Amino acid sequence: MTDLTLAMEAVKAGMAGFVTKCHQGDTSARAAVVEEAMELLYPGKNFRVWGGVVLNHGVGGLNPSAVYASGKMGGRFVWFPTVDAENDAQYKKMHAGQQGLGASNEQPIKKPKIKLLDDEGTLVPEVKEVLRQIKAFNMVLATGHISVQESLALVRAAATMGIRKILVNHVSLPITKASLALQKEYIDSGAMVEHCYYTPMAGLCSWEEIAESIRTLGSEHVILSTDLGQPTNSSPVEGMEKFAEHLYSLGISEKSIFQMMASNPEKLFF
Repeated sequence: MTDLTLAMEAVKAGMAGFVTKCHQGDTSARAAVVEEAMELLYPGKNFRVWGGVVLNHGVGGLNPSAVYASGKMGGRFVWFPTVDAENDAQYKKMHAGQQGLGASNEQPIKKPKIKLLDDEGTLVPEVKEVLRQIKAFNMVLATGHISVQESLALVRAAATMGIRKILVNHVSLPITKASLALQKEYIDSGAMVEHCYYTPMAGLCSWEEIAESIRTLGSEHVILSTDLGQPTNSSPVEGMEKFAEHLYSLGISEKSIFQMMASNPEKLFF
């Protein structure tokens, strides 16, 4: 589906908006066009679409200029490397037979994968420049597919710089899996954590694992998303509905689900 088709499906389902992400480029301009079209199609609905940039090789990697350009165009999210992260590549190499890891997102261009820490375990200088741009435009920092060690160092550095909108992605995905103790460290450092519907749907974690995280951390610290949008999978709207149903069947309250799907994401934008 296109962004506009998705937006039309989402508004009919009662959603207020969504974030659109592309591993290989910036979605901020696309988001603006779709939002304008939705106002023409559904006057007064105020349906919101947000975009941003993923710091993979397609935009120059850890490139502060790409963040600046995205911020100027209204981008609200900055994801650190995903498919071009060294951590992502290493995990996929070690688990080559495991399905559902998104191998089709890889570019055939052979460039060194991106890492955030030098040999001494210190964040590389480019990271600090990227963080300065995130702060200048009041954007949301999202960790992408970097390692848990990199994520913790990044979150702590961002918090020290005064960045308050921080989301640790995929804490239940094998590539970026974080223990409950580490999830608590993320939260103590000022971040929220994300669970995606795709992860248990693809058999990459159990439903109970996500429910346990929510119970342990508290729903005020968790954001739920789908990570859907692939041609072979159901739509993100359907995935969000099924996510709510699964968690409710495991004893997660309607109030908590609403908080994680609506109230907490809203805090990142307003």
